[in-house]
Amino acid sequence: MDLIGFGVIIPFLPFYAGAVGGGAGILGLIVAAFFAMQFLFSPILGRLSDRVGRRPVILGTLVLATAGHLTLSVAGSSFVLLLAARTLAGTASGNLSVAQAYIADRTRPEERARGMGLIGAAFGVGFAVGPVIGGVLEPFGLAAPALAAAALAATNFGLAILFLPESLTSEPSKTNGKRDRAKFGEIVQRPAIRALLIAFFIVSFAFSTVPVAFPSLGIVSLGLGRQQLVLIFIYIGVINIIVGNAAGRLARRTGEERLVAFGTFAIMAGLASVALVTHWTTYVLLTGVVSTGVAIAFPLIPSLVSKRTPPQEQGAVLGVTQSLGSLARVPGPLVAGYMFDQIGPASPFLFGAALMALGFVMTLLVYRQSRRGPTSPAGA
Repeated sequence: MDLIGFGVIIPFLPFYAGAVGGGAGILGLIVAAFFAMQFLFSPILGRLSDRVGRRPVILGTLVLATAGHLTLSVAGSSFVLLLAARTLAGTASGNLSVAQAYIADRTRPEERARGMGLIGAAFGVGFAVGPVIGGVLEPFGLAAPALAAAALAATNFGLAILFLPESLTSEPSKTNGKRDRAKFGEIVQRPAIRALLIAFFIVSFAFSTVPVAFPSLGIVSLGLGRQQLVLIFIYIGVINIIVGNAAGRLARRTGEERLVAFGTFAIMAGLASVALVTHWTTYVLLTGVVSTGVAIAFPLIPSLVSKRTPPQEQGAVLGVTQSLGSLARVPGPLVAGYMFDQIGPASPFLFGAALMALGFVMTLLVYRQSRRGPTSPAGA
């Protein structure tokens, strides 16, 4: 439900930016603002959920999401309101770390890849269903998709109150609360998860160029309109659904570490090949390659982090993981917008591919570590 609302909005972000008189640069700024708030609040919400429970934190973020979408619906030509709307939505999106901790609470380690893969599938549902709703409402103006997203968030809040149970099996950890407040630096230095966090940071930075660069490339070079971009996002969503549902089975057959390495390689190869795009068929093909890699890497890296983390620290550590990913995604859209406008349409993709080469190396190191033997979940 949360991600369907996200999917309603995301194809129209270039047009919301255009409504305030901006191009790729303004688009990059509002996307960066979203991820900046996600960076700030992912660890805060994760630690808070360790102390007070997952359910109240998720409920609170759904209220923020509703407010953000309502603000977007009245933004019109106001850049200030557009930025405020994406800031509220970014704060609410920090609940991804809480959702991952919820999955970790309810799954055994051997089931973790499947559980995290279902979050990837939820992203796919959001991208597949959300743009359809947005596309149907688009003729009524840019306010209509935002109002639909607000209605979904409000409905989600009501459903969560009625049907979402608390996932922590014991009383929320009060003893860990004080210890968790200053753990960011200690967590990122843990040998058991350090390479994974670096890989997640690089993957997130490289991929954050895509929401700006791919739509801009489609609009400028291929003449795609709103409806065509909606179809592209539906296509991305279908890929995420298929890969997300298959993640558990694929991980059991090939190993999570090897699968993550394959995902980062697919992102790297797809981004590097965008310079060859001369026709919409190539554009669609490379979008699929990159989306497949993302659908593999993004849920499974947190899964590996979770397996190397003690149960009482799931919220805090997964919050730091998502915070690092969000931090990496703050400069990415700005860099992509600047490079697209000032250097050329292919430049942000080639830059992202070069970064992904580093991410691929880090996932190979993780795979090498896994071949040496199991890693202690104590993580220290």
